[in-house]
Amino acid sequence: MMTLLDDISQATAKVKGWLAGRKPQLAIVLGSGLGAISEQLQDADHLNYVDIPNFAASGVSGHAGCLHCGKIFGRLVLLFQGRYHFYEGYSAWQVTAPVRLAAELGCKQLLLTNAAGGIADQMQAGDFMLVSDHINLTGQNPLIGRPEREFVDLSNLYAQDFYFDLNRELQQQAIRLHSGVLAWMLGPNYETPAEINMLQALGASAVSMSTIPEAIVAKRYQLDVAAISYISNLAAGKTDNLDHQDVLASGKNAAQQMEKLLAALFDFWSV
Repeated sequence: MMTLLDDISQATAKVKGWLAGRKPQLAIVLGSGLGAISEQLQDADHLNYVDIPNFAASGVSGHAGCLHCGKIFGRLVLLFQGRYHFYEGYSAWQVTAPVRLAAELGCKQLLLTNAAGGIADQMQAGDFMLVSDHINLTGQNPLIGRPEREFVDLSNLYAQDFYFDLNRELQQQAIRLHSGVLAWMLGPNYETPAEINMLQALGASAVSMSTIPEAIVAKRYQLDVAAISYISNLAAGKTDNLDHQDVLASGKNAAQQMEKLLAALFDFWSV
């Protein structure tokens, strides 16, 4: 596993040939249970992760492990259906392989999505959140030990200037969109109620087991980054039971709303 996902040079050459001259400017990473978005692509081609050199099959339920290229809402996109997670045994650098691949292929924008636990009191299961900032208390950073390490400024990491316009549009479609801070916890267990209380005291609105290392590397490669959390459940201590299968089922139920969100987002967030 140490060699997988580290060097993406062969993966870049393979996917560049597969794209056959197409040059998507936007890459999207789909979170748990959100794979139905791939079904909305037009004129799409598909490439399994296992057919990409130095990539690996997805090891988490709800992550198909497939790369798509096609059009959605008028945009040619590179769609990663499935991501890698630190809790699978990969390093923080390795989990960012899809992001690095997108950058090497010339993408200028990156949309990260995830299923998250709602922490803020106003959160309800089924809501969405535009990530405005993040909290990383894991002690992990994908740039540690890398020649790419630099003092990367994360002050304005997440694109969010369009939030009010986007939210106004979505309100007309009865879609609840918050703006808030995402916390990264390693997993694979869900957080304890005490940990959630700590994160809430620190200002976190939602918590996920992904996204933040990808965002950090995307900033290093000068991509314009936006992140959307689907609040698939309330966090520990705010609900009676936490189960990954419920998260996946919730994501499938959100597919139609997610499509509407993306359509509106693309109107306000352009290259």
